[in-house]
Amino acid sequence: MKTKHILFIAILAVITASCGSGKEFLETYSPEEGGLNMMKITDENTNSILGASVGNVFSAREVSIKNMKFAFSTQGGSKASKFYWYAGRLLSLSPDGSEIAYLSRKDKQDNVMIKRSMAQGPSTQRTFRNVSDFCWGKDGNIYFADNSDNSHSQISSTNAHQGSLVRQMTSYNLDSNPVLSDDGSLLFFTRLDDNGPSIWSLELSTGALTSCARGYNPATIPGKNDSFVCVRNSSSGVSEIWIVNFVLGQETLLLTDKNRGFTNPSVSPDGNWLLCCGSSKSAASKTNNLDIFAVKMDGTNFAQMTYHPANDCSPAWSPDGKSIYFISDRANKSHYYNIWRMRFDY
Repeated sequence: MKTKHILFIAILAVITASCGSGKEFLETYSPEEGGLNMMKITDENTNSILGASVGNVFSAREVSIKNMKFAFSTQGGSKASKFYWYAGRLLSLSPDGSEIAYLSRKDKQDNVMIKRSMAQGPSTQRTFRNVSDFCWGKDGNIYFADNSDNSHSQISSTNAHQGSLVRQMTSYNLDSNPVLSDDGSLLFFTRLDDNGPSIWSLELSTGALTSCARGYNPATIPGKNDSFVCVRNSSSGVSEIWIVNFVLGQETLLLTDKNRGFTNPSVSPDGNWLLCCGSSKSAASKTNNLDIFAVKMDGTNFAQMTYHPANDCSPAWSPDGKSIYFISDRANKSHYYNIWRMRFDY
């Protein structure tokens, strides 16, 4: 794969919804969301927050690798609905839930910002690179995909609060989607090459690298260090959620729908529920958008959580499992993204 002359295209742009600025977009919630206690955590006048880009969101690297073939990409979508989106992790909470991290664009770079999770207020910049996605590990470090090298994307880390020292963990590849294992011993991430995306593990104590399974968007499962949840794009043109035990080699399809795709899996702190982002057609606007969905880890009790005609993406659990944080461009005329919180009482 030749990447020497490939320029990485930052695809985490704040977008304008295609269906215009109708009144339904200015509402805080739709009628179906009435019991979720929606609360806006940020203010678009003081925080610039990046959300999921929708449309043709192949990166320059993906175009060069497989000529924009969906099955070999790391974008989410559904061929049936002709709706696609960027699926990187754009939101993460601190281990104790008191703070929240997100991506913001400044001076043509995207970097991690941190603020208190319970109220509007100032934010602190914690990376100074060009970040496409990230996670906040239980060890207090921010793990992120560093795109400051125009030819590669590498996994790096920095302390969430102290100093600006950056540790580079992978190099000379196309790596993204980092997430720390439940016991903190492994770092899972997505590596993209000519064969499409695959999930790798990096043993933090030794630096050993292992190819685990096909897919992208890894999410760890509390209490299980031999398994993760991930996304795979099927040959039929839809993003699916899978559970993979990479030690035993067992792979289970958890969630698929021929009419819409699912990405950004996130497992509840008790290990019983999974959140994800998926495509949906709004009853109000009659157009496709992104919504938040929930399903039990045994594949039962599938439920759509959000119904707003705006785009809702990057769901993340509070540590007690009683709240869901997500990014949405609802409730403002310019469709700027903000961080929101809703109740989860299933």
